[in-house]
Amino acid sequence: MIDQADKLRRLMKKSKNEKSTEKNKSEKRAKVLAITSGKGGVGKTNFALNFSISLQKLGYEVIIFDADVGLANVEILSGVNLKSSISDIILLNKDINEVIAKGPEGIKMVSGGSGLKELALLNEENMLKMLKEIKKLQSTADFIIIDTGAGISSVVLDFVMASDEVIIVTTPDPTSIMDSYTLIKSLSSYGFKEKLNIITNMVDDKSEGKEVFNKLNNATFNFLRIQLNYLGYIERTNIINNAVRNQIPFIVSNPNSIVSKKLNNMTINYTSNRVIKEDNENKSFAEKLLHIFSRRGER
Repeated sequence: MIDQADKLRRLMKKSKNEKSTEKNKSEKRAKVLAITSGKGGVGKTNFALNFSISLQKLGYEVIIFDADVGLANVEILSGVNLKSSISDIILLNKDINEVIAKGPEGIKMVSGGSGLKELALLNEENMLKMLKEIKKLQSTADFIIIDTGAGISSVVLDFVMASDEVIIVTTPDPTSIMDSYTLIKSLSSYGFKEKLNIITNMVDDKSEGKEVFNKLNNATFNFLRIQLNYLGYIERTNIINNAVRNQIPFIVSNPNSIVSKKLNNMTINYTSNRVIKEDNENKSFAEKLLHIFSRRGER
């Protein structure tokens, strides 16, 4: 009987062969950005959703992928009912275009559903189909925003490891800072080498936002020799609380508010400092996920 690792290695070879036949074609390659956190309740999904909309308003094509397995937080916060999920590609033989839904301000939304945990257990035919459909996402957008679950589960770490870059959302709560450190330590042990960006959320002011970042950055540098990148802060405000209750992203409901303007400036700064590079043997997001699952099969 062929083991799981061998099956996945053969799929990777098939994917590579197919790719080599198309290497002369010009293909858009979205930047895949994982937004994650060490613990729940820090506003990760709310940031991911509003950040995605801000990118879209700047003229980028954006897809937000809800990879928080078994939950539907992006769906709830956006007020959009995602009737299909990535699992339906296998279960109902849908293609990715049938799974994508239109979200606020024109962003595209994809639900991971509850089937992502079983991705590595699919048979060869279904795994290859899933791979091809996920690849389509990266060729139709400028950014794919992955809203992961919180914590350091294997599913969370797999999605972050397959991404080009990561944003970690933390708060002044000491447990949030400590859990963010634990997440960074786990990523480091997995060999993550890309930029680690930090957002400090639910702070009282600019000073507290920078103080929270400094605490986390000092710990990661002193013990892990990792330097973090500070993207900015988001203050506590009833505008955000009301937007969550009303299921309308605050950048849509209050576009001229201070918090929306700060987020837009943060987005502009982020995109203006983008470094485009070819890495990881030019593998796509889907191929990197497949590679991670094949390594898991060997463990």
